[in-house]
Amino acid sequence: MENYESEEKKDGGLVTTATIGEHAESILNDGSDEMRGVYALTTLPPSSIIVSIPLRCLITVEMGQNTPIGRKILNSDLELDAPKHIFLMIYLLWDKNVNGKNSFFFPYYEVLPKRLRNMPIFWDEEELRGLTGSHLLNQISDRIQAITRDYHSVCEAAPEFASIANLEQFTWARTIVCSRNFGLMVNGRRTSALVPHADMLNHHRPRETKWTFCEESQCFTITTLKEIGAGEQVYDSYGQKCNHRFLLNYGFCVEKNVEIDGFCPNEVSLELGGWDELEEEELYGTDCNEGNTRLARLIRGEDRECMEKKLAFWTRGDVDSVGPECIGSSWHAIASHVGRIGGGPASAIMEATMGSSGADVAAARFAEASIVPTPQQPIVFPAKRVRVCVSNNENTRTLFSMLRVLVANSAELDRISWGGRSAASATQRLYGIPGISPSPSQPTPLRMCRDIRYPISLRNERCAMELLLEITEKALSKYPTSFAQDSLHLKDERAFPKYSNKRHAKLQVHGEKRVLHHFGLWARTAIHVIDIILDEISHEIGVVMHASATSHRPKTENDELGYDCIIEAMEANDDCHSTILRYCSDVLGAVRRDELNQIPAEASISS
Repeated sequence: MENYESEEKKDGGLVTTATIGEHAESILNDGSDEMRGVYALTTLPPSSIIVSIPLRCLITVEMGQNTPIGRKILNSDLELDAPKHIFLMIYLLWDKNVNGKNSFFFPYYEVLPKRLRNMPIFWDEEELRGLTGSHLLNQISDRIQAITRDYHSVCEAAPEFASIANLEQFTWARTIVCSRNFGLMVNGRRTSALVPHADMLNHHRPRETKWTFCEESQCFTITTLKEIGAGEQVYDSYGQKCNHRFLLNYGFCVEKNVEIDGFCPNEVSLELGGWDELEEEELYGTDCNEGNTRLARLIRGEDRECMEKKLAFWTRGDVDSVGPECIGSSWHAIASHVGRIGGGPASAIMEATMGSSGADVAAARFAEASIVPTPQQPIVFPAKRVRVCVSNNENTRTLFSMLRVLVANSAELDRISWGGRSAASATQRLYGIPGISPSPSQPTPLRMCRDIRYPISLRNERCAMELLLEITEKALSKYPTSFAQDSLHLKDERAFPKYSNKRHAKLQVHGEKRVLHHFGLWARTAIHVIDIILDEISHEIGVVMHASATSHRPKTENDELGYDCIIEAMEANDDCHSTILRYCSDVLGAVRRDELNQIPAEASISS
């Protein structure tokens, strides 16, 4: 599960009408009469300090740690989902419920929203159905479970806390803190804090204000970056974020979540691996022609040795590099798989490895329990997830690397695997896979499934794009509506009112589908370009070898177009996204040059 403790501030808050003097009627005539906001009563010049909150008015992590409950939590060394958030919550709940009206912060507590219906963890079933097909549903469920676990852990460490707050109040406090906390450096110490009044500013990009803790004045300050006119709303920036983070943590989606340079940070979570979801006979049946999915076709004909080699590469680093407590879903997937195939319950396996000093200890305990699969048992690839947006960023490169590994054949796996330790790794021992001796003549390898940043071969790259197309089409099929239908729905503000949970859900899935369509187009374009390159290479080989059967083959559409013509057409097409163009021209173009340069040498060897 993703860790959002680093989220800074804030609130998208559906609460009560803001009182903003003479400008109220003109500002709130758009129907947003339940939206809280901060407005300028007079013109605010640039570089003006418009908010200054003394340190004594801040609620910090350290204040929560110094409560009786906080001290017990620290002494118990609990593993909590979001420790900094927990201590802010502890102070909030302890002070609010124990000190009540006598609390210094009582006026602040009174203006905090009592209900947070805009936050997805409080949505009803009908509202959640609007997210059908989205991985965000899993994240919402994970968040609820994490909050519940944390509550019971706190009550176990400090039983008296149960009389201070119930689970419902704890969940409310978690949401308040998640949506409003600021990450600050206070007197040389990094902390998080709740800052009364400052947490009322809504989000806007590009930012129009900045905030910091001023060591000189010992105050939290907000300063304008531009002139803000009288009657205009004063905004904060919650940062450049995907709408799923805005929705999960702050309770809203941005209608047009686009930066000033045109970049859209909206993402979709893609799952790779997890092949246990396919029918076993589709992958492992005696008839290797079974299975109609692209995945089944891509790995058709691979023998057991190749699959084991691929699994070792796919899981390398999951157990070897870090302990099981750091692996999250990948580790639990491995444990779940091993338990399912005959090694005992997954919970027992996890318990056996907790507290180990390293991966070797964990592997030894697995081995002692005799839970490695036999040759008759199917190989299951643990699922991995990667979040991607419409960009050629680090996550996109990671996605392509993982795709290349999943479709690699035995020879390709050998090329990218040489140079590892000669002894079997913990992951290999876990699955009963022998180690591979390094070859001193081979270059230093790209060690893990995230490290294959350059195409292995045209064959492999084409298969990787086929798998990407399969993944995007499968993801799109899980939504009940299409991208085009969502676009029409968002134009209907009667059916999908502004600021409503229904609209926010629609904005979220609409953004995900845009990214999926982008990568689907990327895959289809890449396959077409690769086919053109393969035809060109085939033709050149025929010319070099004077093979009449090849060099005099009938012309195809690809011959008429040619790689250079295709790239020129893409460059002239304003609708062709720059990420796809750069991939086809730079990445595939480099592979094409390499392949064409190798033809004379290969032809001379063949002759």
